[in-house]
This record gives sequence, C-alpha cells and structure tokens, in this order.
Amino acid sequence: MLSWLIRYRFTLLALLGLLLLPFLVVFYRGLGTIREFQRTRPMEAATIFDRDGNLLGTLGESGAFVAIQEIPDTLLNAIVAVEDSRFYHHWGIDVVGVVRALYVNLRARRAVQGASTITQQLAKNMFLHPARTVARKIEELILAVLLEMRYSKAEILELYLNTIYFGEGAWGIESASRGYFGKTVSDLTLAESALLAGLPRAPSVLSPYRNLELAKERRAVVLNRMVTVDMISEAAAEQGKREEITLVRRTGGRARYFMDWIQSQLIQQFGETVVFTSGLRVHTSLDQSMQKIAEDVFINQEQQGALVSLDPRTGQVMAFVGGRNYVESQFNRATTAKRQPGSAIKPIIYAAALKEGWQVNSIVEDIPREYAGYQPDNFQEQFWGPITMKHAMALSLNNAAVWTLNEIGVSTGFDYAQRVGLGLVNDDRHLALALGGLTEGVSTLQMAGAYLPFANGGTYFEPHAILRIVDYQGTVLFEPPEQPIRVLTPQQAYLMTDMLSAVMETGTGRNIEIEHPSAGKTGTTNQQIDLWFIGYTPDLVTSVYMGNDDREPLDGFGGTVAGPIWAEFMNRSLAHQTPRNFPIPQVILTDILIDIFSGLLANEGCEFTELDAFIVGTEPTRLAPCAEPPKLRVRPRPTPPEPEPQPEPEPQPEPEPQPEPEPEPEPEPEPEPEPEPEPEPEPEPDSILPIDPENNNGRPGTLPRAPTPDPDEPILPVPPDEPDTPQPPPCTNVEDPSLNENLESLHERDDNICAALTQKTVLMNKKTRGTPGNILSA
Repeated sequence: MLSWLIRYRFTLLALLGLLLLPFLVVFYRGLGTIREFQRTRPMEAATIFDRDGNLLGTLGESGAFVAIQEIPDTLLNAIVAVEDSRFYHHWGIDVVGVVRALYVNLRARRAVQGASTITQQLAKNMFLHPARTVARKIEELILAVLLEMRYSKAEILELYLNTIYFGEGAWGIESASRGYFGKTVSDLTLAESALLAGLPRAPSVLSPYRNLELAKERRAVVLNRMVTVDMISEAAAEQGKREEITLVRRTGGRARYFMDWIQSQLIQQFGETVVFTSGLRVHTSLDQSMQKIAEDVFINQEQQGALVSLDPRTGQVMAFVGGRNYVESQFNRATTAKRQPGSAIKPIIYAAALKEGWQVNSIVEDIPREYAGYQPDNFQEQFWGPITMKHAMALSLNNAAVWTLNEIGVSTGFDYAQRVGLGLVNDDRHLALALGGLTEGVSTLQMAGAYLPFANGGTYFEPHAILRIVDYQGTVLFEPPEQPIRVLTPQQAYLMTDMLSAVMETGTGRNIEIEHPSAGKTGTTNQQIDLWFIGYTPDLVTSVYMGNDDREPLDGFGGTVAGPIWAEFMNRSLAHQTPRNFPIPQVILTDILIDIFSGLLANEGCEFTELDAFIVGTEPTRLAPCAEPPKLRVRPRPTPPEPEPQPEPEPQPEPEPQPEPEPEPEPEPEPEPEPEPEPEPEPEPDSILPIDPENNNGRPGTLPRAPTPDPDEPILPVPPDEPDTPQPPPCTNVEDPSLNENLESLHERDDNICAALTQKTVLMNKKTRGTPGNILSA
C-alpha cells in the first residue's frame, strides 16, 4: 500500500489539487469581497423612480449604524438565543448544530430545523444571492470562516444587527426600533427586544402591523428560548409575554402599496441586504398623475378594495392601489388578497369558446339544468332559453355560461385561463369555474392582466412595473424581457370587445357613466361579498375590486359599487385624451342586425335584436323566423249548388202578387255586428320574455309576476295582465268585411284553423291599427 502511494503520489497530489481548486478560488474571491465591503460599504437603500424619472421614494427607514456598545444586552441575548445559541463557541460553522439539525430533519422526514449560524447568515445577506444551490452554500461556509478570521465575535454581531432586515422597510436594528416603537435602540425593553429578535425569520409574515397575534406568539418563542439557555428567568419571561405591544402609527405617502409591491419583488430577486445597502436605482412604469387620481377615488370609500390600471400595449402598471388608506391597513389587496371573481370570469370562458370557432351569434342555452349534481341558478330564476352568446354575456346569465363551458370542455376553459395568468389550481377543473367558483381565488392584478388581450388585439403580457434596475455606479442589473403571448387572433379579440361593449350599452354595466368608448364586465359573488368591475378603452385596462376584509356582505352589486369607481378613475385619467373607437381589424363586418333567439338576420319585424360583428364568411345569410313575412293560405270558396226550381203555386182565389224568384239566388251576407267598444290599450301579444322555469319547454313566455329588477341586471319587459275581452265567434266579427266570406268557408272545413286564423287576424288588425290590407299581405 505504501509503495503504491509513493508510486502514484504525484497523481494523487494533482487530484487533490483539482478538488481543492474550487475552494481556493472561492476563498480568494471571498477575501476580495470582504476587502471591497470594508472599502466601500455604501449602506444605501434602493431608490424608486416613476416612468418619467421623477423620484417616488426610498425603500426602508434610514437607520444609523449603531455600535454594539449602544445595543442593550437583552437584545443581544435574544438574537443569540433564537438564531444561534452556540454563537460564542464555534468558528463560523456549528458542526454540532449541523448534526443535530440533520438528525431532527431525518426523524421528521422534512426540513424542520436549520443549522445556519449568525456568521453564515451575515455572509449570505451581505455577499451572496439568496438562491439556494449547493455552490452558493459552499461559498457561504467559506465566507463564514473568513469573517470569523477577520472579525471578532462582537464585530460580527454588530455587523449582523446593523445589516439584517426586520420587515416593514426597516433595515438595521436602529431603523427597526424607531420604525416599530418610535425610540432609539438603547431604550428597548425586554419584551420589545424579544419581538424584534423574532422578526428576521420571516419579516413580512411576523410583522406586528400585519398580524399582531402571530408576532406575540413569536415573541413568546424567543422569551422561552432565552429561559432555556439561562439568559433570563422564567418570571422575567412571563412578564415580557404579558407586556402590551404599543406600535408607532404608520405614516402614509404617495404610492405606498406600490412601493411595498416593488420592494417584495426586489427582495425576492436580490435579497434584503442588496436592496437596503447597495444603493440600487429602480425605474418603474407608474404614472404619478394617474396614481393620485386612483388614491383620491379610494380615500373616502366605506369598503376596502383595490385598483390596478395597465397599459394594454405593454402590460405596464400605470396606477396601483391596495386599499383605501395605507395608514389604516398595510395589507395589499391588489396582489395579496385572493378573491372569488364571480361573473367577471365569464369573458374568459367565452373567449375560449371563440378560439374553438364559436361566433358572437352562436346559440347558447339559458335553461335550468343539472350537471352531475351541480345546478347553477340565474338571478331571480329568470331564464331566456336559447339565445345568442352576446346576449348571454350582456345580461350575465349564469346557466348560459355553465352550458357553454360544458360544451367546449372544462379543460379548454381552464387552459385558456391559465394562459392569461389567472394562476388556477387543479381543483378548479369543474363547471363552477364558469361562475368564478375557485379554490383560492384571483387577485386584482391578475384580473387586469387577463383582460389585456381583449384590449390590444389578442396578446397577453404579464403585468409588471419594473422597467430597469441599475446599481450605484450606473451598471444595468436588470431589464425585463418582453415576452408577449398570442392567445387570440386580432379578429377574435375584437369579437370579445363587441360582446363586452354590449355589457356597457344594454347589459349589467349600462348605468356606468363613461365618457369614452369602452367595454367591460361586472362581477358579483354570492351574498354580495366580492364586487368587481374590469373594463377597458383602447388606451387603458383597469380592474376594480371592492370587499370587506372580514368578508361581510356589501350593499350593492359589481355594476353599482365597483363600476362607478372604475368610471370615475377612467374619466379623470383620460380627460386629456380625445375619445376614440376601438380599431377594427381586417375582414371584420360590424353592425349586422341579429335576432337574439335564433342568431339569424333580423329586421324591423323582430322585437329582440342586437348589432353583431362577424369575421367575413361567418355571418349568417338566412332570415330569422321573425323577419320572414308570414304566409296566409286561404282556400277557394266552393261554388254553392244551384237551387232546385220552385213549382208554381196553385192558383188561389184573389192571390196576392208574388215576385218571381231569381234564377241564381245568392245568399245574403250576414249583417256585420255592432262595433264593440274599443278596449284599453294592451301590449302586443308577440312580446318575448324569459321562459318560466316551471314550464321548461324552451319557448319564451310570461313569468307569473314581474320580478323586482336587480340593479346589476337589465330590466326585462314584463307586460301587464290583459283584460278579459270577449272573443269573437269563429270566423265572424272580422273588421274587414271582405274577409268574412273566406273565413266562413274555412269554418265549414276546419273549426280549429278558422279559430286560429280569426284570432291572428284580430291581433294583426290591432297591431296595424285596423289596416285590413296588411293582413292578407302579411
């Protein structure tokens, strides 16, 4: 063995050198990193600018670097106890802690305990990217050893406390002390020190501003840990647990919810230390004039809510509001709150149908049905029967949307929703998706992004606000790649706009006062808990959500609560722009009159119509039944038989002279009846109404009573009950005497045909105000 080692000693040394080479490179680079940190040490937080280069603000509080002598022992002990209890007994890597954590994690079969020391955390926060890789972990260990070689324990702890992130924009312990408690770090109590020491584990989650009870629980964990390692007594710990937490009232400022959102993205990409110490310059897409309008609109609202406005050409965020008052609540409802979208998701389903080759006049069925135990309801149980998809969209009919999703397939609708960024989960693969029944819900930002393709010709952009990030020396660190995704053709996108414009003109958004050509959709969930309006013009896509954090119902609907907020923001934001129509792509036909019950061509003879757009070649060519002239077939009157000649009478004494009978006597026409008094005006009998669910025969008919109209739904025409008017006898009392002869002949042949024709004739006479000529010509 020894001879073998001697023989191959140079080969073994070469292999060992190769194995140690990466460590030597990392070691040398780590030395350079530490020297550079000592020389520069910028200690400046990221600065945020708007789309015009104007300053929005700086992330975090500007805390001073404090010496370890100014930090109370209670805080130092709390940090050591909860983060690294063997801090004073290792040289950067705690081998005992690694073995212990490995054993605990193996028993639990998951990662429940970490083994990073304070020195390792300092190395990671100051010098490394937060990504978890094996190479980064090796570099972290080497840097931890170098830090232990270069600095004392006190200096390492001092650096750690002055560079760690404590949440709510507080970088460093002095900033955290002033930001949470309004006092310098030297004045902190034991309970306050324990609360701050517990924050670095998960600053956003454990913040007392966001979750006070969770922050108290974490404080108790720190105090108990201090008892375990003999740093405080149990009595002191219990007293600290009972101490009330008195926080400083937060200050507001322009675009605070937006700044928080940008901060979270930066921390995720670069880590807290880089964000709060490297002097980053972050250029965003925010328009400060639109942002001020959005905040002004929300500041006096009774309910909480959110607003996100996007540029449809790029997906860039123009305005962003996460609540009515940042001082009152820092919870960001624009991105963090996941809510049920209700009917605001129906355009996603109908867009998926268009991709499958459907048209705006495709007939969908608004009839009560049950699908494997799932039975959707319409508002006030009003059903229209078979109608066009555009009419179903305008009136937000639930059964029609579910029927459509069932026809195209749940996976088809689910896949399209995923492509436009709604972030659904597999449990959302069901028919309730058509009505917004989701497992987790969606955010206001996601809903705004999902409507982008309708406004820009079919392209989806992931909503974003960061345009460029540079370091303190001006080097560009990040520019977002443009990644447009084509989800609809320009023609399909315009057909969606054509349908959503009907929502604003005749549907659930008809009462929303907007000064520009627009399209959009309302959304109202069960019990009116979540209210939505998402709409757009050619220049702006805006999503508005309204709802209480405690999930209490609201008074109103999507069109009456969220809609006016949307309209006020849009009108004020676009006040300086000339209103313009949506551009019409090639091979599109517009304003074709369609009967809503057949999807075929209509004319003035049809009562319920709409103006539809079509891709050339898909427009209907046949007339709807209501547009065709009715055909009245009158059978020829048979020639009456000639009467038998009458025998001459016997001569009588002094007879009275008798006139001789005519050779071909004609029966005298029956005298016309006296004209009946004209009844009170009554509605036309051909009015078409939603069908009665009790009589599911697919034909429109009158509901038993006029329902109370939903402010979020169009008012349906319901005629009053007709007065009891005596019907004329079969084939008589027709106002046109010239028809009586024909009708009398029909009566002799078929009483049923005669009765039906008589009733139709009377009704047509009423409708044409007594113009008999129209009866035969119709």
